[in-house]
Amino acid sequence: MLINAFIGTYQEFTAGERADALKKVLKTYVSVLRDGKKVELLSQKITVGDIVFFESGIKVPADIRLIDVNNLWVNESLLTGESIDVSKDETYISSDIDEPIGDRKNMLYAGSTVTRGRATGVVCAIANQTQVGKIATLLTSSNQSKPPLILRMERFSINIAKIISVVMMLIIMVGIYQETPLKEIFFFTVAMAVSTIPEGLPVAITVALSVASGVMSKRNVIVRKLSAIEGLGSCTLIASDKTGTMTQNRLSVEHFITPDKTYGAKEFISNEILYSCMLCNEASYEIEDNGFSFIGDQVDIALARYALNIDKSLNEIKSKATLIDVLPYEPENKFSAITYKLDGKTMHFIKGSPEVILAKSTLDAKTKASLTQQVDSWAAEGFRNIALAYKISDENEISENDYIYLGFAAIMDPLREGVSQAVATAQNAGIEVVMVTGDHPNTAFSIAKELNIAIDKDEVIDGLAISHWQERGAQKEEIAHKRVFARVSPEQKQLIVKTFQDLGHFVAVTGDGVNDAPALKFANIGIAMGKSGTDVARESSDLILTDDSFGSIVNGIEEGRVAYDNIRKVIHLLISTGFAEIVLILLSMIFFIPIPLLPVQLLWLNLVTNGIQDVALGLEKAEPGVLKRKARDPKEPIFNKIMISRVVVGGLYMGISAFAVFYTLLEFGYEKDAARNITLLLMVLFENVHVFNSRTENHSIFKIDHRKNKFLWISVIVAQLVHIASMYSPFMQSVLNIQPVSLKMWGALLFVALVLMFVMEMEKFIRSKIYP
Repeated sequence: MLINAFIGTYQEFTAGERADALKKVLKTYVSVLRDGKKVELLSQKITVGDIVFFESGIKVPADIRLIDVNNLWVNESLLTGESIDVSKDETYISSDIDEPIGDRKNMLYAGSTVTRGRATGVVCAIANQTQVGKIATLLTSSNQSKPPLILRMERFSINIAKIISVVMMLIIMVGIYQETPLKEIFFFTVAMAVSTIPEGLPVAITVALSVASGVMSKRNVIVRKLSAIEGLGSCTLIASDKTGTMTQNRLSVEHFITPDKTYGAKEFISNEILYSCMLCNEASYEIEDNGFSFIGDQVDIALARYALNIDKSLNEIKSKATLIDVLPYEPENKFSAITYKLDGKTMHFIKGSPEVILAKSTLDAKTKASLTQQVDSWAAEGFRNIALAYKISDENEISENDYIYLGFAAIMDPLREGVSQAVATAQNAGIEVVMVTGDHPNTAFSIAKELNIAIDKDEVIDGLAISHWQERGAQKEEIAHKRVFARVSPEQKQLIVKTFQDLGHFVAVTGDGVNDAPALKFANIGIAMGKSGTDVARESSDLILTDDSFGSIVNGIEEGRVAYDNIRKVIHLLISTGFAEIVLILLSMIFFIPIPLLPVQLLWLNLVTNGIQDVALGLEKAEPGVLKRKARDPKEPIFNKIMISRVVVGGLYMGISAFAVFYTLLEFGYEKDAARNITLLLMVLFENVHVFNSRTENHSIFKIDHRKNKFLWISVIVAQLVHIASMYSPFMQSVLNIQPVSLKMWGALLFVALVLMFVMEMEKFIRSKIYP
C-alpha cells in the first residue's frame, strides 16, 4: 500500500509540476489613470471605476466598457472561440439584453487581446464578476464524471466482495454440516479470502498507469490524473474544439483568385499583387532565425506572410518606398487604402471587402457580377475573402475610383499538419468525432467537411437552434446525428456533453478557452491545450496537450488502450491464479483432506512471487492493431466473456493439477507440510508460466515477439529465485513452513506447469472458432 501510494502521489505531483511550468506567463502591466496621472500597474491591481488605456498587444485584464476607440480590433478567441479578430465601437448600443458576447461591440472582456488600434475604457467588472469569472462559477456546480477505469474497478471490487462473501458463507455452512472444528473453519475461510483478493492489483495498476503516463508525456500529453489515462483509451466520442486544435489558430492565405486563374499559397503571381499585400498592410514584423515574427491584425499578418513566403526580399519593400497618404480601415467603410512613391511612380493600393473593391474598379457591370458570384462560391466554402486593387497616377491623395482589380485572397485558419490523418485514425478506431466551436456555422462546416467529420449541412446545428431545442424539450436523439455545433455558449457546450453521455457515450472534450472549462470538467475526460489554453481550462482538465494538436489526442488514445490492455493482463494473471487457489481449497474440502496451502503461503503467492511478475506485465508494449479495434462498449465490464473463458480454463487446470499433486503426495505417505511445500512450488511455477499466457488475449504466444518486454523475463527469473532462496533460508523456512526440493522433483513440477501453456493455446483456438 505504501509503494502504491508513493508511486501515485509522485506521478500526480510531477504532472502538476509540468502543468505549472506551462503557466509561466509574463506579468501583464496596463496603463491606468490614477490621481489624475497615467501610471503603469499590474493587471491584478486594477479595480472597478479605473480608466484604462489600451494599445496593440495588451491583454485585457477585466471587463471594460469603452469610452473612446481608434480603429480597435480584438482577439476574443479564448472567450468566444471565434478565431477572427473583431472590431469595437464605443457608440454601439445593444438592443438585446441576451446578446452574445461576441456581438457586444462596446465592450472588452477579460482574457481577450488587443491586436490593433487604441482605446480608452472604464473597468466595470473584475474577478468573479467578469464574464470569465461567471464561467468559472459554472465549474463549482459541475459534477465531474468518473473516468471509465474508476467505474470499472468499482464494479469489479463490488463483484469480488460479493464472491468472497458467498464463498465464505458456503465454507462455513459446509464446515458446520461436516462438524468441522470452528478453528479449521476459520482457517479455511481466511485461506479462501486470501486466495480471492488480488492483493498485488493496486500496485500493478498504478505502475501500468505511471509507465503509460511517462510514454504519453513523450508524445505531448501531460497526465494530471492517472485514472484519466485509461479513460482516454475508453472514450467513444471526442467533442473537439476547432480553433487551435484542428486548425492552427492563425489565418493564412490558402489561395489567390484573379479574374483568370486560381493560384496556390506558394505560387508566384504578379509583383503588383505582392506589393499590394505588403504595402497596403498595417502589420509589423521582425526577422528571426526561423523566419518572421508578426504583430498586428490577423488578416494583415496573413497577407504579409503570404507575400514573404513567395519572395522573402519583399521584407525591404517598405524601406524603399516613401509613404504619401494613408486611409486606415474603418468597419463602416470596409476598405483601407495607401499611397506610396516607389521606383519613381506614385502607386495607390486598396484592399477590403470584395464587393466594395469591385465597385471601385474599372471593370464593367457584367464582369463585376460574374466576379461577385465567384467570391460568393468561395465564401460558401468557409473562406474569408479580401480583395486587392491598385493604380498608378500622378495624384498624391487617395482616390476612391478607377482601380485595377487584382483579385482576392481566400483566407482561412488552416488545418494543423496531420490532423486529417488523426481524425481518420480515430474514426477507424470506432471513435466518433464532433466539432464544438464558437465559430460561424459555415466556417465550422467547411473545416468539418474537409476532415470528413460532416458531409451534409443537416449535420450542423448552431447555438440558437440548440436554445429552441431546449425550450421545446426535444428528445436527445435529435442531436445524436449532429456532428458540428457552432456558435455555442459555455452552458450549451456542457449540455452537449451531457446529452451524448446520456446517449451512452464516454465523452472526451478538448478546449483551450475559458468558455470550454465547464464542458472540460463535466466530460468523462477533459483535455486542455497547453500552449494556447487558459489556466482555467487547464485546471479543469484531466490531460493537457503540450502541442495543442488533435493528433496528440489520438496518440493518447493509443497509450490509453495499451494501459487498459495491460491492466486486463494483470487482472487475468491475478484472478486466474486466485481462482486456481479457490479450486484447490474447495476440492480439499470436498475430499476431506487438510488445507493444501496455508494462508501465509497464499499471501506469499499472491503478493510476492506474483507481485514481481504482475508489475512486469504493466510494462507490455502495444499489441498489433491496437488502434484498429473498435471502441469498447462503455458498459462492458472488465470480466467479459473472453476474460471469463480464460480465467475458468486456466484456473481449473492449475487448481485441479495442484490438488492432484497434493492428494497424490498424501497418498504416498508424505507429511502434510512436505506436501504443502511441493504444492506451493508448483503454484509458483504455474505463475511463472502463466504470466506468458497473460501477455495476449487472442494471439498465440508462439507468434508474439518476446524480446519486447525483457523485464518480464527478468521478473520470472527473479520470482523463481526468490522462492528458491526462501526454501534455503532458515528464517523464511520457519515463516512459510517450506524446505528445499530435489532437482528431479523441480523438473517434474515444471513439466506439469508447462502443460498449462498448451491448455491456454487450445482455449484460444476453440474460442476463435466459437467467437470468430
